[in-house]
Amino acid sequence: MKKNKIFIVFLAALVLSQAQAQEGGVWVPSTLEQTIFSRMQEMGLSLTAEEIYSVHRPSLTDAVVQFSGGCTGVLVSETGLFLTNHHCALRQIQRLSTPDRDILADGFWADSKEEELYNAETNVIFLQRMEDVTDEILRNVTPQMSERERADSISAAIARVRAANLPEGSYRVDIRPLFNGNQYFMYVYEVFTDIRLVGAPPSSIGRFGGIVENWTWPRHGGDFTFLRIYADSNNRPADFSPDNVPFRPKRHALTTICGINEGDFTMVIGYPGSTQQYISSYELNQIVFDDFPLRVNLRTKRLAIFDYHMNNDREIAIQYAAKHAGVSNPWKRWQAITRGIQRINGVAQKQEFENKFNQRLQTNPQWLRDYGQLLSQIRQNTEEFAPINRVFRYYNESVASIELVDLARQFDAAGGTTMSGDRLESFFNTMERFYRDYSPLIDREMFVAMMRAYYENIPSSYHFDELIAGLSRNGGCFERWADEVYSWSAFRSEETLREVLKNRIHTLENDPFLAIHRSGQRMLNERINPIRRQLMQQADSLGRIYMAAQMKTEPDRIFFPDANGTMRVSFGRKAGYSPADGIWYGAYTTLTGVMEKDNPEIFSFNIPEVLREAYRNRNFGRYAIRNGTNVPVNFIASNHTAGGNSGSPVFNHKGKLVGLNYSRTGETPMSDFIFDEDLCRNISVDIRYVLFITGKVFGARWIVDEMDLYCDCGECEM
Repeated sequence: MKKNKIFIVFLAALVLSQAQAQEGGVWVPSTLEQTIFSRMQEMGLSLTAEEIYSVHRPSLTDAVVQFSGGCTGVLVSETGLFLTNHHCALRQIQRLSTPDRDILADGFWADSKEEELYNAETNVIFLQRMEDVTDEILRNVTPQMSERERADSISAAIARVRAANLPEGSYRVDIRPLFNGNQYFMYVYEVFTDIRLVGAPPSSIGRFGGIVENWTWPRHGGDFTFLRIYADSNNRPADFSPDNVPFRPKRHALTTICGINEGDFTMVIGYPGSTQQYISSYELNQIVFDDFPLRVNLRTKRLAIFDYHMNNDREIAIQYAAKHAGVSNPWKRWQAITRGIQRINGVAQKQEFENKFNQRLQTNPQWLRDYGQLLSQIRQNTEEFAPINRVFRYYNESVASIELVDLARQFDAAGGTTMSGDRLESFFNTMERFYRDYSPLIDREMFVAMMRAYYENIPSSYHFDELIAGLSRNGGCFERWADEVYSWSAFRSEETLREVLKNRIHTLENDPFLAIHRSGQRMLNERINPIRRQLMQQADSLGRIYMAAQMKTEPDRIFFPDANGTMRVSFGRKAGYSPADGIWYGAYTTLTGVMEKDNPEIFSFNIPEVLREAYRNRNFGRYAIRNGTNVPVNFIASNHTAGGNSGSPVFNHKGKLVGLNYSRTGETPMSDFIFDEDLCRNISVDIRYVLFITGKVFGARWIVDEMDLYCDCGECEM
């Protein structure tokens, strides 16, 4: 298909300016040769661009999947076996756990394919092809259109292109904007839903260090899980069935047990979720120093409640493992971003860029006419957005986080008291999933803490009716209000709600949790959401223009599109770094560090006895380093990664698997906004540790034997 004219000119300029490329960036696989590929070769890559991505032959990207919408995985055998992070599969592992069979704590290793455990509500998608469809999507867009008209035209075009390209079968077609809506790409995916758990280490290995060590370095996490994709007899996607067989992929990754040395080339392929590299200083300041602190404060309160109950009740610890991770991971990430941006004076860096941008505008009268007021418009829009967004964020991080309020929201979204037939049956399934991982004790404490926080920190003009009425009925006492609603709401237990839904669903109209949800949502819909949407639309429009302006005024710069949940390639080197003056961190850690941190008194540091025994015996075999005296655990590199890259394969210069990306160092989350190649490091579990834990420590040798292992670095014990 034809490409938008601005991008033909743009890509031609890129080819002429390779020398200015930096190592950062999340690059579109199909455009590597036109953008950054020569720089990758200079750094040591020995593959061709077509060996990385191709629509004509199996390539490395065919071995990479998106796992359950938020992580990445890599195929490691010709029979559907794939690796992702333990924390990515945490919800699946948690749901397969019970107090009597606690695989979350004890781990799980199937002895054969017949023992692999089916994971409901899990899927993987394979990218079949990607294509630039900018011309088709923007064909009817004109400069005279309003933002609403522009959006409607684009939506209609996306629907047409998607329908015209959707194959028969279990496929999905996504069309995503790049460069803030200046370009559009189409992605065709095949979707598989029969996914089974093959092997997972105990949480004390898979999540070693827990929240304490999240977003830190040195790390010693064994953050991996093996799963398998199943298909029908024709190798096509199929619903779960005992008759399904292991999937046969077009390509799987070859695994080397040689490791990589300091300074060696590394390549990560995965599905990074979101970056905002090109925003203004005003927006960066609002996000990092206004929005993030608000959210951190509320999540700190929620985590304190979780921690108290999870530390005192193992059943609750299993129920809330995934929820705790979902709350704590962004909580720590936001704090890390704030520290990183402060460390490098990120807002000042953006301001310096904006000053240079304004100077460039002065050199071209047309640029000055088109973009002269752009930054002041962005500043004004951001200033108007901040207080409105503060109420929106506070409500969603406090009131909406109360679990029974959220269940009431799901009830209304499913049809409310008008539900019947299939829709009602579907909501029964929603209920079962909800109450399986629900503690009324935790939720009641959360109600008191979150309602109080909203009441005390948000102006009274945004207090919704049911908040005022509930406190009025109970003399301003949050605890008495909680006693009231949790004692008689039909949502208080699965049994009461099921009975009401079956026999007298209409009585739910008066339920206190529905009243709270509807009252809060009404306030948002009347007072907040219309203004917020308008300001966000304006921000999107200004951002699109600002992106185009940056590209037009810097024709010699190589731009990568921000991450948006689609497949990307990043590259770097295995390298240590200095987080502060006088401190230097090495590029890898070993099993000795695990033993130094081992602490039987702390759950996330209490490693299994079999690992202690393996270390004492020094039976490391082919996975050893330092003349057989240790095992590599984690390593860091300068790859640009983001949320969604969890589980991404790390390849060496030959395209062989050397590790599994799982986190970033303490300062690195700032790379979502500004990538600093001296400071930003991604953290990966060394594939040799994966194999050592699986085959040596827990004896699941048949899993290791299924993989294609290569020893191309000298003598190896095979």
